[in-house]
Amino acid sequence: MKAVHALGDTPALGQVPARMLAQVIRADRFGEPTKAFQTEEIEVPSELRPDEVLVWVMAAGVNYNNVWASLGSPVDVIKGRQKDTYFPDPHPFHIGGSDASGIVWKVGSAVRSLKVGDEVVIHCGVWSQDDPVVRSGADPMFGPSFRIWGYETNWGSFAQFTRVQAHQCLPKPRQLTWEEAAAYMLVGATAYRMLAAWPPHTVRAGDVVLVWGGAGGLGCQAIQIAREMGGIPV
Repeated sequence: MKAVHALGDTPALGQVPARMLAQVIRADRFGEPTKAFQTEEIEVPSELRPDEVLVWVMAAGVNYNNVWASLGSPVDVIKGRQKDTYFPDPHPFHIGGSDASGIVWKVGSAVRSLKVGDEVVIHCGVWSQDDPVVRSGADPMFGPSFRIWGYETNWGSFAQFTRVQAHQCLPKPRQLTWEEAAAYMLVGATAYRMLAAWPPHTVRAGDVVLVWGGAGGLGCQAIQIAREMGGIPV
């Protein structure tokens, strides 16, 4: 087995090489993304917690949060993780990316919902099962442990492998290409929560919905979701 695979060279299913290629940010090059992101050879995060899986990334989506990560502003995500109460990470680098499609390559000891070879898309919400808000059954987004994978946590999708919690993985729609499947999850979930998650303040048939700046990922998703809910997006 190769120690590291070139881009476009896929290892045999389930075989985990020692190292991988990744787009990496380091604090000494914080600044414009074109300079802050550099391709490096990094160890594969193959040591999994019981509820985690390792995914071979087929395509990654782009989000503005990793422009912030590359700038080191408004938050130094590398330094912040080193003192994180729930997800401490001592590594002196950041591998970003909060959207992906890929193939499950390895599963943690407690994972029953996924198996090696499953084709998945990944949502970006990460939380601890020890979080009192999560344990109460409330929305994990309101808990102190909630993090955005690939921004507030490390080992995001801008690499050959990513490490995620099993609940983040959902079946990849068969009709979508890998690239299409990697593009919608973060912005789609955000738009849906805005428009449908806060009754009675939800879109109803005939409502006019102003989408301010409907050209980016979030705006494009909001337009489509509002229309499907019977609204009139403008």
